[in-house]
Amino acid sequence: MKNTGRAAEIGIAEVHQALSENGLRDKVTLRCSNAHQTGVDVIKSAIMGGDSFEFGTTALMMLKCVMAKNCNVKCPAGLTTNPELYQGDPRALAQYFLNVAHEVREILASLGYSSLKEIRGKSELLHLANHHSIVGKLNVTGLLREVDIVKVAKPVYLEADFTPDDKLIESLLSDYFENEERNVVLGAGKLNNRNKSTGGQLSIDIERALNYQDKAAKHPAVLLASNGRRFFDAESIVVQSHGSAGQSYAAFNNSGLVMQHTGTCNDGVGKGSSGGHIVVRSPSQRKLTAGNNVLIGNFALFGATGGQAFIQGEAGDRFAVRNSGAVAVVEGVGDFCCEYMTNGSVINLGGFGKGFGNGMSGGIAYQYDVDGQFADSCSADSVLPVPLIEQNPGYEEALKWHLEQHVRFTGSRKAQRILDDWATSRTLFTLVVPFALLHSQHPESILSSHTRKQMLEELIQGQAQNLMEAVHFAYRDNKALAGGLSPQYGEMDTPLICDLLTHSGVLHRAHQLAKNAGDHAQAIERMFELKDKKLLDQLLKDVKEAVSNYRDEELSVLLANKRVQDYKASLARRDVWDTHSRGTAVWIISREQDISEEMQDIEPINQRLATLYCHAFADVIRDQIQQEQEAQIA
Repeated sequence: MKNTGRAAEIGIAEVHQALSENGLRDKVTLRCSNAHQTGVDVIKSAIMGGDSFEFGTTALMMLKCVMAKNCNVKCPAGLTTNPELYQGDPRALAQYFLNVAHEVREILASLGYSSLKEIRGKSELLHLANHHSIVGKLNVTGLLREVDIVKVAKPVYLEADFTPDDKLIESLLSDYFENEERNVVLGAGKLNNRNKSTGGQLSIDIERALNYQDKAAKHPAVLLASNGRRFFDAESIVVQSHGSAGQSYAAFNNSGLVMQHTGTCNDGVGKGSSGGHIVVRSPSQRKLTAGNNVLIGNFALFGATGGQAFIQGEAGDRFAVRNSGAVAVVEGVGDFCCEYMTNGSVINLGGFGKGFGNGMSGGIAYQYDVDGQFADSCSADSVLPVPLIEQNPGYEEALKWHLEQHVRFTGSRKAQRILDDWATSRTLFTLVVPFALLHSQHPESILSSHTRKQMLEELIQGQAQNLMEAVHFAYRDNKALAGGLSPQYGEMDTPLICDLLTHSGVLHRAHQLAKNAGDHAQAIERMFELKDKKLLDQLLKDVKEAVSNYRDEELSVLLANKRVQDYKASLARRDVWDTHSRGTAVWIISREQDISEEMQDIEPINQRLATLYCHAFADVIRDQIQQEQEAQIA
């Protein structure tokens, strides 16, 4: 949107002046969104009264955002959807912020100040532009009006209370971390609206203690992930509470932590969760009608990447918005459930609102649809609702397991009744699948929506990148290519031989480009580490030559296979192990099975590359023989 709304400067100045004149300035952090791009922009916002400064468009561009304005459907940069397409480097964003900070320090020094806080509200440092070409006579001097900050002598504030988290981590550090008990149950007592993000600070403190302070090094419940991260085994720490929790209950929930709450919770339950269990039980044992058993507020599980949530009641609007890996079972939701969801599984056993799955591009959802009205509430341009019983049996097994877990943690009578009459219940479930997955990983959809040129470009680029990454990872991890396997005597044209020939061809191309380098071996390794452009260009030419004569139908199958493998790889490389989205696993397995059947009659790309490189090796051998013969004649 352009040319709409008001200038951010007006809002910053007005809010700062109003807070200052009413004695509230020191209790509010004024965050500014003012199209900040450089240090000068930050300085101007600070002078008008800002404390914190947002970077939106520019920061996204540092991460390779192309501003396609298609975030909720298909992000061409792989930032919001299609993570397998992401080619950016977060270090570029870090360097950008360092550069901005450096410029801010230089400007502050030139003004004679040492911090942004010192120039807050000092409007005498700014001047309004006065130029003969300015059109109009708007009086905006109020933007630079100087105000005195009113100080209240003995203010009384109703502040957030993080006492439960402080006591919990103190108990863990003094007792649990140093003994050999695998499980512990802690009580957080009665919570109220002041207890915000209960469990959030605890999760962060646990992460800090295990991975940065080397605590509980020999604890029997501490496990080690493949990337070296230490975490607690599932259900090691149980935290019980009751009452009416404040905002963001169980935010950033960590692995091994079970947050059990009996009562209600405000907005933001489990946002940013990366593992563990979040259990919210109904305080009433009576059977309540729809709308009278709302236990949690809006946007629960916002941005969650892992863990499981079991809600023995209803949730508010935008449940599981931007969910990226968590599993949730809930007994009723409001509007826009699963909005912008990219991974994970959501099972809803109760009522629903409008816009279900709006912008959903990944993951799987299940709806218990007794009256058959659910399809009308789905976002027609984002998801496809289909009967569960008509799909892969794996989806049903995954659903049943999630419901069993829901009963185990909450004792839900509703879920138990569904399981007890499974023969009937299974026919009432609707499976929700995002169109983004269907369109991107089905050969038929790819063939109908892509030109031959588009299919070739994506396939060639992806294959060349994979060839470079395979050798790079072998160097980095000090592992042999092709798993260290060698072909048996008499083997011919097997996949292993093709793989070995292809890897040898890639190394041969690097050898050709690095032949004049001083440290030959080191130069070749660095080419793969830095993704040398000349090497990549050569591999692109090789792959293009190998795949150029595939038929369009064959290209669509190969591209679908490439996207499924990229999808798997992107999920596997995430620094999250505590995700239990079995529906996503079923989707990947079923796609692999279907595509593998279609690929039976298609010559593998590696076989074509192996043939190509065999010709290259033959040329090298012929050149060497010719050189030896010429040397003998001379």
